[in-house]
Order: sequence, then structure tokens, then C-alpha cells
Amino acid sequence: MIQRMMRAQTFDERTLAFLQNFFLFIAAFGFIFYGIEHWVIGHQDLSHWTALIPGWVSLVGAPLAIVMFFTTSRVLGYAFIGISLVSFLTGLVGAALHLVFNASDLGVQLFSISGFIESMQVPYRPVLAGLAHTHVGAVALAVGLTVWVKDEPTTTPAAQPHAPSHAPQGGIS
Repeated sequence: MIQRMMRAQTFDERTLAFLQNFFLFIAAFGFIFYGIEHWVIGHQDLSHWTALIPGWVSLVGAPLAIVMFFTTSRVLGYAFIGISLVSFLTGLVGAALHLVFNASDLGVQLFSISGFIESMQVPYRPVLAGLAHTHVGAVALAVGLTVWVKDEPTTTPAAQPHAPSHAPQGGIS
């Protein structure tokens, strides 16, 4: 991705390369930050095996995001898209699990407005924390799905001058 930004010649190419690198930086930072956060708060020490998933997603996503700065290989790109999707889904499922567990602990109905709001406000199991992985996954997908945009000239064949449809035939002019 860095090489793409250095090779960019037109304004559009430079803009796309800048945005790809900027979003890739945000994704890499997110994977690293949330991986450290999970470790610091002891998320891996919780009683259920599903508590390990966000940490593993960060542990795999961070190096992939960093390597993406230096290459655009197909295999790495597919792996990056895959971990981005897993991160996105991990965030959605994590937020839902936090919400359900909070409602269960509080003994409230999740499908009532007051129960939903009460379940959202539990500080020791924050619902919005799960959505952090959804954000990182969505930003990473924006990069992963545009990684193979061709560096083609901006002129299209229709914009190039056309040759005459028939060449002059030999003979007397």
C-alpha cells in the first residue's frame, strides 16, 4: 500500500492510495489497541471460552494489517478480508452477548425499553465495547475490498483519439 501511494501519478490515484493507507493505519491501530485492552482488563480470564475470541481476532489482525502496508499479494489480501469479516461479526456477536448477559444478571426483560436501557448501562460488561471490533472490521474491509483496484491510466479507450475506420488503399490519388 505504501508503494501504491509512492507510485501514484494522478490526483485520483493519490487520493485513493492516501485513503487506503489512512484506513489501514486506523485498522492496524484498532487491532493493536483492542488486543492490548483485552489483555489489560483480563478478558481472557473470564469463565467462558468465547471470551478468548476477541483477543485472538486482534492477535491475528494486527500483524496482517501491518504487513498489508508493504504488499498487496492476493493470499494476504484474502486473509486480511477474512479477518476483517471475522472482526466485524465478533463485534456484533460480542455486543449481543454482553446485552443478553447483562439482562440476565439484572433480571430484566431485554425486549422492553426500560430493560434494554438498563442492560445497556451496566459498566462491568459494556455493550458498546463489543462494537469496537465491528468498527475495526468495517474500516479494515474498506481497505481489503479496494486493495486490488488497478493502477490504470485515467484515460479510457473512448477518450483516446480514434484511428480512421479504414486505411487508404494503394492506388492513384
